[in-house]
Amino acid sequence: MTRKEFVQLSAGLMGGLGISEVLDEPVRAAEKEGSVAGSVLDESYLVKGLTGMARSKGWFPAHLGAAVLSGYYLCQGNRLKPEVVAAIKKQLDALIETVTPEQFEPLPEEPADPALIERIPASLAEAVAGGLRAHGHAVIYTSLTVRALRAVPEMAQATLIDKLCAHNLAIAKHRPQKPVKPTTYADSGEMVKALFDNLARFEPLLGRPSVRRPNFTHMTTHTEALLTLDELGYGELSRAGHLGHQAHVGELVPDFDPTGHPVVEAHPSLETIMGEGFWDSNDHQHQWNQMWSEKDNPNGYWIAFGHLFKVLYAYHRLVPLMEDKAKVQLCSRVLLERYFNPQVSGG
Repeated sequence: MTRKEFVQLSAGLMGGLGISEVLDEPVRAAEKEGSVAGSVLDESYLVKGLTGMARSKGWFPAHLGAAVLSGYYLCQGNRLKPEVVAAIKKQLDALIETVTPEQFEPLPEEPADPALIERIPASLAEAVAGGLRAHGHAVIYTSLTVRALRAVPEMAQATLIDKLCAHNLAIAKHRPQKPVKPTTYADSGEMVKALFDNLARFEPLLGRPSVRRPNFTHMTTHTEALLTLDELGYGELSRAGHLGHQAHVGELVPDFDPTGHPVVEAHPSLETIMGEGFWDSNDHQHQWNQMWSEKDNPNGYWIAFGHLFKVLYAYHRLVPLMEDKAKVQLCSRVLLERYFNPQVSGG
């Protein structure tokens, strides 16, 4: 990452204003006057995302609905160039209309009761007790759905709430993974710092796509989800998830023989991934529209149609809490290589 890119990362996008290179001149000028909120998606994407999560047949396909919610908040929380938002919207629409349209069919209408929203965090308690389950998905899903339901309380309908709670209850049945050396975080800021400290350990893997690596994506989204729970008023529940978080970010760096894994990839750039060219690329769209295959398409449709939205949303939220900008620079490369290089194994 060049100095220019790093300055843009730390002072622009991560400050909630958007990378300057993906903003057009009128927007940049208007931002100086505080008069532009940026290009955003409408709240129908919150409704679609919640529906896609509720209609999921099992907790795992709920990734797709969660991706729609994350895409909405990625655009809402950062003043992005309209072309970038349009390109992101195009991918979200393709997910909804082409990949799994039946999963986003509206549920039968029922009376709404915002008080029902509290059932979702209540259902999370067993899924965070004692350690890490399913890479933190119950936490990720809960933080996204509670945030979205507070914005569109008309969706707080009994059937939808029941289905969202069912994902947490299913994940709670998994055996928890405990950290090797449990510790205590003083607060959410220390938890975020632990994520970056642990991501930085994986620097030796940069540029070596054939070295299989742990799940960087979910380490990041899991951290942001626990932070969001705290901000939403569920501090005790967030703290209960710290044990699982420590197990997650404490994954070991794989041993490998450098001679068998030569460096083949240039360092990725957040500036590029937040430009419309990345999303509009014919090569990327061809890759994303193919079903996942470990042999032929290890980074299949689930990257653009799921995890990439969630990790960008989460990462945008976490970086402002980090004072060590050199570490942010390194961790950006570690994290984003997964999305730039389709040959990266794991992550």
